[in-house]
Amino acid sequence: MLHVLSSETTTKKVSRAALIDSTGLANRQIESLVSIGAAMGLIRRGAQILTPAGRLVARHDVFLESKGALEWSHWKGAGSPRNLIWHAIFNDLLPTQAAMNVEGWMAWLRSRLAGEYTDRTIGKHLHEEVRFVVDAYLSRNFNRLELLAKASDGRLYRRRYASPDPAAFCGMLYDYARENGSTLLQSADLLNAPGSPALVFALDDSALQPMLEVLHTRRWLRLERTHDLNQVRLLEGFEPLLFLQAYFENREPMELIGRPEET
Repeated sequence: MLHVLSSETTTKKVSRAALIDSTGLANRQIESLVSIGAAMGLIRRGAQILTPAGRLVARHDVFLESKGALEWSHWKGAGSPRNLIWHAIFNDLLPTQAAMNVEGWMAWLRSRLAGEYTDRTIGKHLHEEVRFVVDAYLSRNFNRLELLAKASDGRLYRRRYASPDPAAFCGMLYDYARENGSTLLQSADLLNAPGSPALVFALDDSALQPMLEVLHTRRWLRLERTHDLNQVRLLEGFEPLLFLQAYFENREPMELIGRPEET
């Protein structure tokens, strides 16, 4: 899907019929792939064209195999509340609940979301999306991140992810801050705020602080300490996708300021 859409550089919208013709896939498969691509921030919903991040990934890692591309896609998928079940699993269920099997996941999610959504909304998506997450993180490419594990008795639990790629992680921080309309982040809040890069990667303070130190040393952000308060100050001129582009091109993001390949 990414390969096909990467050739559509001037089109404002790609029709479902065109995708069926170009890929040879059935309509239901196209619908599923577009939905997944949109959830990961790679495809624009409705228009079915690549986002700027999608163009970068399609150009450099069309099969979604590299560490940085998988990290970015995981964060966009698990970090967005628009992806109801995916977001609830990584921001609520896994951080707060004891390990349980898939059936336990579905029972907990049904109970947790009952007061916010109708039974029809939950019932329509719950089973399919839980199965998608389990399959993606245990059997498919997201398995390479080793964020989700399965015990011998079938219970699922998360693993701490102690070493995200610095460039990809810094891009996530800038994107997260932009979504929240801020240029200043409290490092303590990053550990617990739903949708934050630290929470969706299960980073604890002992893993987060060294990563922030690395980014501070590289002058990609400023880590400020005042008494017991650690703050992350984002710098002018940097954009989230500059860091993703820098990751793919193995260069410093400041070399790209003023002429980003993607906007």
